[in-house]
Amino acid sequence: MFSWTEAKHRPIIVAHRGSSAVAPENTLAAFHQAIDDSADAIELDVRLTKDGNVVVIHDSKLNRTTDGSGFVNEKTLDELKTLSAGTWFHRKFSSERIPTLDEVFKEVKGRIGINIEMKTEGANQSKFDLAERCCQIIKDYRAEDFVFLSSFHHQLIERVRQINRRLATGLLFRPFTLIGRSPIRIAQRMGVEFIILSGTSLRKGIVTKAHQQEIQVGEYTINTAARLDRAYRFGVDVIVTDDPAWAKRFLSSL
Repeated sequence: MFSWTEAKHRPIIVAHRGSSAVAPENTLAAFHQAIDDSADAIELDVRLTKDGNVVVIHDSKLNRTTDGSGFVNEKTLDELKTLSAGTWFHRKFSSERIPTLDEVFKEVKGRIGINIEMKTEGANQSKFDLAERCCQIIKDYRAEDFVFLSSFHHQLIERVRQINRRLATGLLFRPFTLIGRSPIRIAQRMGVEFIILSGTSLRKGIVTKAHQQEIQVGEYTINTAARLDRAYRFGVDVIVTDDPAWAKRFLSSL
Protein backbone atom coordinates (compact mmCIF):
# COMPACT_ATOMS: atom_id res chain seq x y z
CA MET A 1 0.00 0.00 0.00
CA PHE A 2 1.31 3.42 -0.95
CA SER A 3 2.24 5.83 1.85
CA TRP A 4 3.02 9.54 1.43
CA THR A 5 5.18 9.75 4.53
CA GLU A 6 6.87 6.35 4.17
CA ALA A 7 7.23 6.01 0.41
CA LYS A 8 9.40 3.16 -0.83
CA HIS A 9 11.36 5.48 -3.11
CA ARG A 10 11.95 9.15 -3.86
CA PRO A 11 10.98 11.17 -5.73
CA ILE A 12 7.29 10.33 -5.66
CA ILE A 13 5.87 10.77 -9.18
CA VAL A 14 2.44 12.40 -9.08
CA ALA A 15 0.19 12.59 -12.14
CA HIS A 16 -1.11 16.17 -12.24
CA ARG A 17 -4.90 15.96 -12.57
CA GLY A 18 -4.21 12.42 -13.73
CA SER A 19 -2.12 11.75 -16.81
CA SER A 20 -3.42 15.01 -18.23
CA ALA A 21 -0.96 15.13 -21.12
CA VAL A 22 -2.79 12.24 -22.79
CA ALA A 23 -6.29 12.27 -21.27
CA PRO A 24 -8.72 15.01 -20.14
CA GLU A 25 -7.68 16.37 -16.77
CA ASN A 26 -9.51 15.36 -13.58
CA THR A 27 -11.45 12.53 -15.23
CA LEU A 28 -11.56 8.83 -14.47
CA ALA A 29 -9.88 8.26 -17.85
CA ALA A 30 -6.91 10.38 -16.75
CA PHE A 31 -6.69 8.57 -13.42
CA HIS A 32 -6.81 5.13 -15.03
CA GLN A 33 -4.12 6.28 -17.47
CA ALA A 34 -1.95 7.36 -14.53
CA ILE A 35 -2.23 3.85 -13.11
CA ASP A 36 -1.26 2.41 -16.50
CA ASP A 37 1.67 4.85 -16.59
CA SER A 38 2.91 3.52 -13.22
CA ALA A 39 2.59 6.87 -11.47
CA ASP A 40 2.95 6.64 -7.72
CA ALA A 41 -0.02 8.92 -7.12
CA ILE A 42 -2.62 11.10 -8.78
CA GLU A 43 -3.30 14.75 -7.98
CA LEU A 44 -6.88 15.98 -8.29
CA ASP A 45 -8.81 19.15 -7.51
CA VAL A 46 -12.07 19.23 -5.58
CA ARG A 47 -14.92 21.70 -5.18
CA LEU A 48 -18.40 21.69 -3.69
CA THR A 49 -21.56 21.65 -5.77
CA LYS A 50 -24.64 23.71 -4.96
CA ASP A 51 -26.11 20.70 -3.13
CA GLY A 52 -22.95 19.96 -1.13
CA ASN A 53 -21.35 17.15 -3.13
CA VAL A 54 -17.57 16.98 -3.58
CA VAL A 55 -16.72 16.92 -7.29
CA VAL A 56 -13.39 16.70 -9.07
CA ILE A 57 -12.72 19.77 -11.24
CA HIS A 58 -10.03 22.45 -11.24
CA ASP A 59 -11.72 25.66 -12.35
CA SER A 60 -14.51 27.47 -10.55
CA LYS A 61 -16.20 27.85 -13.95
CA LEU A 62 -17.24 25.04 -16.27
CA ASN A 63 -16.34 26.61 -19.59
CA ARG A 64 -12.76 25.37 -20.09
CA THR A 65 -13.05 21.65 -19.34
CA THR A 66 -16.71 20.83 -20.03
CA ASP A 67 -19.36 21.62 -22.63
CA GLY A 68 -21.28 23.60 -20.00
CA SER A 69 -21.06 27.13 -18.66
CA GLY A 70 -21.46 28.91 -15.36
CA PHE A 71 -19.99 28.19 -11.95
CA VAL A 72 -19.56 24.76 -10.37
CA ASN A 73 -21.00 25.89 -7.05
CA GLU A 74 -24.17 27.12 -8.73
CA LYS A 75 -24.98 23.68 -10.16
CA THR A 76 -26.36 20.56 -8.51
CA LEU A 77 -24.59 17.25 -8.98
CA ASP A 78 -27.37 16.05 -11.29
CA GLU A 79 -26.89 19.12 -13.47
CA LEU A 80 -23.13 18.62 -13.63
CA LYS A 81 -23.52 14.97 -14.58
CA THR A 82 -25.26 15.96 -17.84
CA LEU A 83 -22.03 17.60 -19.07
CA SER A 84 -19.16 16.05 -20.98
CA ALA A 85 -15.80 16.55 -19.26
CA GLY A 86 -13.82 15.07 -22.13
CA THR A 87 -15.09 16.38 -25.47
CA TRP A 88 -12.91 19.50 -25.20
CA PHE A 89 -9.82 17.25 -25.14
CA HIS A 90 -10.83 14.75 -27.85
CA ARG A 91 -14.12 13.37 -29.08
CA LYS A 92 -13.12 9.85 -28.01
CA PHE A 93 -13.47 11.08 -24.41
CA SER A 94 -16.96 12.52 -24.93
CA SER A 95 -18.52 10.08 -22.44
CA GLU A 96 -16.32 11.27 -19.56
CA ARG A 97 -18.22 13.05 -16.80
CA ILE A 98 -17.13 15.21 -13.88
CA PRO A 99 -16.44 12.57 -11.21
CA THR A 100 -17.29 12.81 -7.55
CA LEU A 101 -14.59 12.16 -4.99
CA ASP A 102 -16.55 9.06 -3.95
CA GLU A 103 -16.38 7.73 -7.50
CA VAL A 104 -12.62 8.24 -7.63
CA PHE A 105 -12.14 6.27 -4.42
CA LYS A 106 -14.34 3.48 -5.73
CA GLU A 107 -12.29 3.30 -8.94
CA VAL A 108 -8.70 3.63 -7.71
CA LYS A 109 -8.57 2.93 -3.96
CA GLY A 110 -5.63 0.67 -3.16
CA ARG A 111 -4.15 1.03 -6.66
CA ILE A 112 -2.44 4.43 -6.40
CA GLY A 113 -1.82 7.28 -3.95
CA ILE A 114 -4.18 10.26 -4.03
CA ASN A 115 -3.35 13.94 -3.53
CA ILE A 116 -6.54 15.96 -3.01
CA GLU A 117 -6.13 19.69 -3.62
CA MET A 118 -8.99 21.65 -2.11
CA LYS A 119 -10.27 24.64 -4.11
CA THR A 120 -12.51 27.34 -2.63
CA GLU A 121 -12.34 30.29 -5.03
CA GLY A 122 -15.88 31.47 -5.72
CA ALA A 123 -17.42 29.10 -3.19
CA ASN A 124 -20.65 30.26 -1.59
CA GLN A 125 -20.52 27.74 1.26
CA SER A 126 -18.46 28.13 4.41
CA LYS A 127 -14.82 27.78 3.40
CA PHE A 128 -14.46 24.91 5.86
CA ASP A 129 -17.33 22.83 4.42
CA LEU A 130 -15.11 21.36 1.72
CA ALA A 131 -12.39 20.32 4.17
CA GLU A 132 -14.95 18.71 6.45
CA ARG A 133 -16.66 16.84 3.62
CA CYS A 134 -13.32 15.57 2.28
CA CYS A 135 -12.30 14.31 5.71
CA GLN A 136 -15.59 12.48 6.08
CA ILE A 137 -15.31 10.80 2.69
CA ILE A 138 -11.73 9.75 3.44
CA LYS A 139 -12.90 8.28 6.74
CA ASP A 140 -15.79 6.47 5.05
CA TYR A 141 -13.37 4.78 2.65
CA ARG A 142 -10.72 4.15 5.31
CA ALA A 143 -8.28 5.93 3.03
CA GLU A 144 -6.19 7.84 5.58
CA ASP A 145 -2.98 5.95 4.82
CA PHE A 146 -2.70 6.77 1.10
CA VAL A 147 -4.37 10.20 0.86
CA PHE A 148 -2.59 13.54 1.02
CA LEU A 149 -4.56 16.80 1.39
CA SER A 150 -3.16 20.08 0.11
CA SER A 151 -4.33 23.60 -0.64
CA PHE A 152 -3.21 27.13 -1.41
CA HIS A 153 -5.82 28.08 1.22
CA HIS A 154 -3.87 27.26 4.35
CA GLN A 155 -6.82 27.71 6.70
CA LEU A 156 -8.38 24.63 5.10
CA ILE A 157 -5.30 22.62 6.00
CA GLU A 158 -5.52 23.91 9.58
CA ARG A 159 -9.10 22.63 9.66
CA VAL A 160 -8.02 19.23 8.33
CA ARG A 161 -5.37 19.05 11.04
CA GLN A 162 -8.03 19.75 13.66
CA ILE A 163 -10.28 17.00 12.31
CA ASN A 164 -7.80 14.19 11.68
CA ARG A 165 -4.07 14.38 12.45
CA ARG A 166 -3.51 10.99 10.81
CA LEU A 167 -3.86 12.60 7.40
CA ALA A 168 -0.76 13.71 5.52
CA THR A 169 -1.06 17.40 4.71
CA GLY A 170 0.82 19.97 2.68
CA LEU A 171 0.86 23.66 1.87
CA LEU A 172 0.90 24.94 -1.68
CA PHE A 173 2.61 28.28 -2.32
CA ARG A 174 2.36 30.65 -5.26
CA PRO A 175 5.62 32.47 -6.03
CA PHE A 176 4.42 35.98 -5.15
CA THR A 177 3.11 34.86 -1.75
CA LEU A 178 6.61 33.92 -0.55
CA ILE A 179 8.09 37.41 -0.57
CA GLY A 180 9.40 37.95 2.93
CA ARG A 181 7.96 34.64 4.16
CA SER A 182 9.55 31.29 4.92
CA PRO A 183 7.52 28.28 3.75
CA ILE A 184 9.50 26.10 6.15
CA ARG A 185 8.58 28.18 9.21
CA ILE A 186 4.94 28.24 8.14
CA ALA A 187 4.96 24.46 7.71
CA GLN A 188 6.61 23.99 11.11
CA ARG A 189 4.04 26.21 12.81
CA MET A 190 1.17 24.31 11.24
CA GLY A 191 2.69 20.86 11.71
CA VAL A 192 2.36 19.75 8.08
CA GLU A 193 4.57 17.18 6.40
CA PHE A 194 4.96 18.78 2.95
CA ILE A 195 5.50 22.09 1.20
CA ILE A 196 4.81 22.25 -2.54
CA LEU A 197 6.44 25.04 -4.53
CA SER A 198 6.56 26.28 -8.09
CA GLY A 199 9.76 25.97 -10.09
CA THR A 200 10.41 29.70 -9.83
CA SER A 201 10.34 29.51 -6.02
CA LEU A 202 12.33 26.34 -5.55
CA ARG A 203 15.93 26.62 -4.34
CA LYS A 204 18.39 23.96 -3.27
CA GLY A 205 18.72 25.70 0.08
CA ILE A 206 14.99 25.43 0.74
CA VAL A 207 15.10 21.67 0.11
CA THR A 208 18.11 21.24 2.40
CA LYS A 209 16.61 23.28 5.24
CA ALA A 210 13.23 21.57 4.88
CA HIS A 211 14.83 18.14 5.12
CA GLN A 212 16.71 19.24 8.25
CA GLN A 213 13.29 19.93 9.80
CA GLU A 214 11.87 16.62 8.46
CA ILE A 215 9.62 18.46 6.02
CA GLN A 216 9.30 17.06 2.50
CA VAL A 217 9.33 19.25 -0.61
CA GLY A 218 7.33 18.99 -3.81
CA GLU A 219 7.51 20.94 -7.06
CA TYR A 220 4.65 21.68 -9.47
CA THR A 221 4.16 21.29 -12.45
CA ILE A 222 7.27 19.75 -14.09
CA ASN A 223 6.96 19.06 -17.81
CA THR A 224 10.46 19.77 -19.16
CA ALA A 225 13.69 17.82 -18.94
CA ALA A 226 15.60 20.81 -17.55
CA ARG A 227 13.21 21.27 -14.64
CA LEU A 228 13.00 17.56 -13.92
CA ASP A 229 16.78 17.24 -13.90
CA ARG A 230 17.10 20.22 -11.55
CA ALA A 231 14.42 18.91 -9.17
CA TYR A 232 16.18 15.55 -9.04
CA ARG A 233 19.55 17.17 -8.33
CA PHE A 234 18.01 19.33 -5.60
CA GLY A 235 16.60 16.22 -3.89
CA VAL A 236 12.92 17.13 -4.31
CA ASP A 237 10.65 14.50 -2.73
CA VAL A 238 7.53 14.94 -4.88
CA ILE A 239 7.44 15.56 -8.64
CA VAL A 240 4.08 16.75 -9.99
CA THR A 241 3.83 16.31 -13.76
CA ASP A 242 1.24 16.09 -16.53
CA ASP A 243 3.13 13.13 -18.03
CA PRO A 244 4.25 10.61 -15.40
CA ALA A 245 5.27 7.99 -17.97
CA TRP A 246 7.78 10.45 -19.48
CA ALA A 247 8.99 11.53 -16.03
CA LYS A 248 9.69 7.96 -14.98
CA ARG A 249 11.56 7.21 -18.20
CA PHE A 250 13.66 10.36 -17.81
CA LEU A 251 14.53 9.68 -14.18
CA SER A 252 15.48 6.10 -14.94
CA SER A 253 18.06 7.41 -17.42
CA LEU A 254 19.83 9.60 -14.84
